[in-house]
Amino acid sequence: MSLLAERTPVSIRRRMLAALLWTSVVWGLVAPLMVVLTIRHEINELLDDTLRASAEALSGVVHAPQPQNTGSPVPVGGTTVHPAGDYVRGRFAWQLIGPARDVLLHSPHAPDGPLVAERQIGFSDAESGWRVLGVPVGEGQMLYVAQSLGERSEALRDAALNTMLASLAVWAVCVFWLLRRMRSELAQISRLVCDVQEHDPMDPAKPLPPVTRAELLPIREAIDDLGARLAVRVRNERAFTAHAAHALRTPLAGMDAQLAVALRECAPEQQPRLQRVRDAASRFARVVSALLTLFRSGSALHRQLVDVAGMLARMPVAGLVVQMSETGAPLRPNADPDLLAAALANLLDNAARHGARRVQVAIGDDRLTLDDDGPGIDAERLQTLQLALDREDYAVLPGLGLVLSDLIARAHGGRLGLGRSALGGLRVEMTLTAGHDPAVHAGPAVG
Repeated sequence: MSLLAERTPVSIRRRMLAALLWTSVVWGLVAPLMVVLTIRHEINELLDDTLRASAEALSGVVHAPQPQNTGSPVPVGGTTVHPAGDYVRGRFAWQLIGPARDVLLHSPHAPDGPLVAERQIGFSDAESGWRVLGVPVGEGQMLYVAQSLGERSEALRDAALNTMLASLAVWAVCVFWLLRRMRSELAQISRLVCDVQEHDPMDPAKPLPPVTRAELLPIREAIDDLGARLAVRVRNERAFTAHAAHALRTPLAGMDAQLAVALRECAPEQQPRLQRVRDAASRFARVVSALLTLFRSGSALHRQLVDVAGMLARMPVAGLVVQMSETGAPLRPNADPDLLAAALANLLDNAARHGARRVQVAIGDDRLTLDDDGPGIDAERLQTLQLALDREDYAVLPGLGLVLSDLIARAHGGRLGLGRSALGGLRVEMTLTAGHDPAVHAGPAVG
């Protein structure tokens, strides 16, 4: 066996789920990270632009008093300039620093000392926890406009958290939608499988239903083509078998007539041998009749209530006693009488040829059970034969008796089951509808 044949098939559903999972994980981690980094950069630029705009506005209106002109010294820490309204929040601050690094003017929440230790133009992060922009104004003076680093961190944190929550919400919605779509699309494959299982290529009036996905169209066309080729082959085999069976009936009838005459005219010591030849010819004729009946019927069964007891009385098998089990009121299964007669004849003949002397027949609701007292079959062989019947692998089965009976049971929508008989031999159970499932290779059955 090749390595390709031994390889376990891979599930498309699992592969798609794995791909979706890994894609979702990567997207759920990388996308928010990239968004957070982008937002961080943009917020920093926006806040820096705010500081720059504040510095431009303040530089034009702030004028520090010079000590040599006022006659009074500047207060220690500089003069505090309060806003006209209640707009003090403590998140922003500004200072006007003189040439001697002393604070001339400042906002209410600005520190007493300079925001930066050294004169510095442009942006910088002070150790005191401020983002500072230095702008030179006047003669040797510096205007420092600052924003709290804690405020900036809080803004970045809030933006990142809200962005990640929104991204996760979108991710969850998308994953849910993709899972539903994947389940919906894979359901089309399951639907096609069900349609193929219910499709009968021998019935041209019921073609395979159309598919709704373009990717499944080649599969449907391939199945249609395979079904058409199989239907042609089955029809050819049925036609050949029917013609062969019909062609054999006349010679077999002539052989039986000649053997009957020979039995009457031969010496007594030759009669047993001729009788065995006639019995073999009769069995052959019954097989041919069953084949002809089966392949003539095709799929058109003529169901009716069948009197099985009367049918068995009209088909005696030499050396075999057939008994009907006591089940109360007589039941009449709904079946094709010709096919059912062919199946029973072959099953009884099969029991007689394998050493049975007595067969007990039980009739149920669309179910027939035959128990014989023959040598029976060992458990392993019984299981092998039952598996062959379940798989319709008729090459494993010995002779045509079980094959024809299983074909007739399947033509009725049922199956053939094998088990151990309470009489010590073989139990054959034939169901005639799909609603019954015959018990197979169970323990000894109760008669």
